[in-house]
Parts: sequence; structure tokens; C-alpha cells
Amino acid sequence: MYPTVQPPSATFILQLFVIPLVIVSIIVMLWLMFSWLAHMGSNPRDMVRGLKKLDEVSWQRALTLADVLRNSEYDALKDDIDMSVELAAVLQAQIDAGDTEEQAVKLRMFLCRALGEFRTAEVVPVLVTAANPERDSADIDVCRAALQALAVYTSNQKGRPYKYRDKVLITVLEASRARSDGGLDKMARGELRSTAAFVLGVLGDEEALNRLALMLNDAHVNSRYNAALGLARQGDGRSKPILLEMLDPANQESAENEPTESAKASKRMTVIKNGIEGAEKLAVKNPQLEVDELISALETVINSKLPLLHKQVRHGIRIKAEAALLAIHARNRDK
Repeated sequence: MYPTVQPPSATFILQLFVIPLVIVSIIVMLWLMFSWLAHMGSNPRDMVRGLKKLDEVSWQRALTLADVLRNSEYDALKDDIDMSVELAAVLQAQIDAGDTEEQAVKLRMFLCRALGEFRTAEVVPVLVTAANPERDSADIDVCRAALQALAVYTSNQKGRPYKYRDKVLITVLEASRARSDGGLDKMARGELRSTAAFVLGVLGDEEALNRLALMLNDAHVNSRYNAALGLARQGDGRSKPILLEMLDPANQESAENEPTESAKASKRMTVIKNGIEGAEKLAVKNPQLEVDELISALETVINSKLPLLHKQVRHGIRIKAEAALLAIHARNRDK
């Protein structure tokens, strides 16, 4: 007797043919995508010219260009005036068009990101325009991208004064006062203020620091924390009360707007980690500051069970807190 031959089951056919076909298709698609990106990245000037011919992948070109400009291999392009003027004109045209479709908004965002990588003064006016908080609420993400670009641009100037800096400060100060009427954009406006606080910390002017001191009372938690971190980077002791709040392992408010328990845990981890870095920078930058409370808060972090956080994350946070304590104690010995 020969064994009965059973026809192959649907599951067997799926495993034998369909699943390998899907895997191969995914690999081919990824290879084609990376090949396309590599080709695009080979000539940034062609990418800029290609952005004038708008299509459904223009935002992807802008994103790729921004990534290319962050590559040290293309550092010389950051001083290319013609290229920066050409790209600034593309963004200005997009702002004037005012298209609120998702792809158009993403295009403006990534154009801002790319322009922020340049060191030429020609990019600043259009970024200031894009960062204007009075623009349509659909452009809030563009405003934030422009503010972040201005922070990168300012950092690239390495503390040197630059053309249009006064206009930059005025625009960022306006963004830091952005308020909602209580509608659906309340959270978005809060995040806009948070981004503005970060840029004010990078600018570091006396007027910027005084504005940050006021923002320590902002109802939006991220704005408050970014204001404290901006002040701490400049050695301003007014940041200390909020840094202590950030370092408190029992602080529930820092993650109250997160949708899930894992997101809450991740946010609390980030806030504590940033608080540790802020405390260290403040103490080292300001040798005259009384730091007993900061030392006590760091010791509390080290000894806390840090509930909700993964074991490896808890370990990493404790190591950062111990390193900060060592830096503060070394600062005290050198006073």
C-alpha cells in the first residue's frame, strides 16, 4: 500500500511561495529606495534645481537634501551663497502659495530644515518669515521647523554676531508668546512656545534669558522645562526650581499628556535625564551658585526605584546622575 497523497494545504502554499515572495519584494523595494536616495544625494545642486519642479515627492527631496547637508562631506556647501539663495526662493514661493495640503506643509518643513544648515546670511529672512507665529494654524509645524532651523543656524555661527540677528530675536520672542483661544490648537501652540524657549536658550541674549525666566511659569510643561534648560546652559540660577521639579522621580505632571503608560514612562525618563544634564551644566557654569539642593535631588534620583522605567534605563539614568554629582563635587573643590 502506498501512503495516501494529501494535496498541499493553503498554509503550506502560503509559507512556500507567498511569504518568500513578499520578503523578496520588500528587499527589492528597500534596495530601490536606498539606490534612489543615494543617487539623489550624489548631487545636492541637482536636488535644489529639482525642487523647483513640484511633484508628489518634492518633500522627500527636501528631506534628503537636509540630511545631505548635515553630512561633513558636504560642509563646503553650507557657504554656497548661490545655492542658499536658490533654495530660499523655493521656500518663499511655497509660503506665498499657502497650500495647506499635507505634502505641501511637509515640503515647507523640510525646506526650513535644509536652509538651517547653511551658514550664509541669505537664508535668514525667509526662515524668519516661516517662523512668524501669526501665520495660519495649519503652518504651526512649519513655524516650529523654521525656529529649529534658526537655532541650528545660530549655533553654526559659533557665538559670532550675524546679520538679521535682531529680527531673529524678535521673531522668536513673538513665538514664545503664542497663545491659543482654547481650541484644538492649544497643544500645538504650547509646543510652539516650547520650541521658541529652546531657541532663546541658544541665542542667550539678556532679553532672551529674561523672557525664559518668565516662561518658567508657563502652563505648558515642555515650555517650562525648555525654559529652565535654556537658562541652565547659560549658568542662570533662576532655572534651579524647575530643574528640581524635573529631577523629582515622583513628578507625575511631566508626562500627564502622554496617551499610554509606556509613553508616560519614556517621557519621565527624558525629563529626568534632561534635568540631570541641566543641573550639571548650571552648577559648572555658575561656580557661585548654591548647589546643595541640586546635589540632594541627584542623590534622590540615584537612590530611587524610578518606577515604570525599564531596568537598563534606570541603570543608565543613575550613571548619568552619578557623573553629574562627580562634576559638581569637582567644581566645588576647584572654587
